[in-house]
Amino acid sequence: MASYTRDEAVREAQRCLSCECMECVKVCEYLAHYRSYPKRYVREIYNNLSIVAGQRHSNQFINSCSLCGLCAAVCPTDLNMATICRQARQTMVEQGRMPPSAHDFALRDMAFSTGEKFALVRHEPGTTGSEYLFFPGCQLAGSAPEQVEAVYGYLRDRLSGGVGLALGCCGAPSDWAGREALCREVIDDLSARFQEMGSPRLILACSSCYQVFKAHLPQFKLVTLWELFASLGLPDKAVAPAGGRLALHDPCTTRDEQAMQDSVRHLLAQMGCEVEELPLSRERTECCSYGGLMWFANRELAQQVVERRITASPADYVTYCATCRDFFAARGKRTLHLLDLILAGDLDERATRPDPGYSWRHENRARLKRKLLKDVWGEEMPEQAAYEAVRLQISDEVQARLEERLILVEDVQQVIEFAERTGARFLDPDTGRYLASHRPASVTYWVEYSPRDDGFVIHNAYSHRMQVGKGNGQ
Repeated sequence: MASYTRDEAVREAQRCLSCECMECVKVCEYLAHYRSYPKRYVREIYNNLSIVAGQRHSNQFINSCSLCGLCAAVCPTDLNMATICRQARQTMVEQGRMPPSAHDFALRDMAFSTGEKFALVRHEPGTTGSEYLFFPGCQLAGSAPEQVEAVYGYLRDRLSGGVGLALGCCGAPSDWAGREALCREVIDDLSARFQEMGSPRLILACSSCYQVFKAHLPQFKLVTLWELFASLGLPDKAVAPAGGRLALHDPCTTRDEQAMQDSVRHLLAQMGCEVEELPLSRERTECCSYGGLMWFANRELAQQVVERRITASPADYVTYCATCRDFFAARGKRTLHLLDLILAGDLDERATRPDPGYSWRHENRARLKRKLLKDVWGEEMPEQAAYEAVRLQISDEVQARLEERLILVEDVQQVIEFAERTGARFLDPDTGRYLASHRPASVTYWVEYSPRDDGFVIHNAYSHRMQVGKGNGQ
């Protein structure tokens, strides 16, 4: 009987034949949450996609992966659950078996950012061409619009040849949701707009945008904002926090981008910061829980993921992803965005500022576009929709409830505008409150409210995806 040579035996011993070494499970809250191991997970996903009729028990499991790729970074045989789950989502969409509730809100948020209220492409004022095009992404614009404005001013001062500006979303939510056709639609639109600008070099502040463009727009040259700061020089007011020590969180979409990671560390050192490397960083960094739309598919798991990350060190954090910063801060972790240091300000206030929430992210994006159009290009936005004039009074308690239920202020405004205009509302004579509903798209929203001279007081709101039609005897 033939036997292995020593080298062959070593190679065979290194193979993960049973896929039970558990290295990925040790570092991934998602894989640990379901109390099994990759070999079994892969089999479950295959079986789930093969079901012709009956209940598919692995839908939530497939949609709960953050698609961050940490498993592949630690696996001896490069098993990548992100690739498997992404392909499974695409297959579910193709088969018409993807539950719409899993990603509906994230796709609506993307639609807002690719729509007329936020999307914008302009050459630098006084120019007809752009050597560069700054694409800050939708999340930074939603979190800190004033920083987008400040960075654009910095780039125009430091770069020659024209620096254009493009506001919008890169299409990452549709990519993560497995909706290839929708992602392609967003990418094709951006590609056409960028080509109309003369195919400039794209300056990116978001690492998720960087990954999407790197994969889908290889014809465009990309440079990160952090690499530009490192080469062009920091503003004079850039400053380190008192004490100077910060734990650095690398966004999971920078996992394979060593140049980006190095440039960030160079900038922090240049500002006098002492960087603490978290136990899992650089190519082994963890997700904040937003990647892959985990937060919308499995809230319980996402909360465990973000809690695990923010307790990795007692030090204040610094990161270069707006979503990571806001998710950490929303759970009480003092966290700075790198731009907080570069652009300077009250760092204590910046480290503790709350997550703006979904509604204010929309408002921030819309306000940013209006402000830039007026201040930089001397243009005015078209008139607002009728519902935007509806003034609301919302307590902190009710606002928190809206956030938890993924209901936007604009959703509430649309319900009330529709109810007041059509009279389609119910009055509770005991409380004097109205109850009204409206279905602007695929979701029906119900709002309990009271009219006031200066607007409407919101008492409660909820939503559902059940469509109730008129009875016809059938």
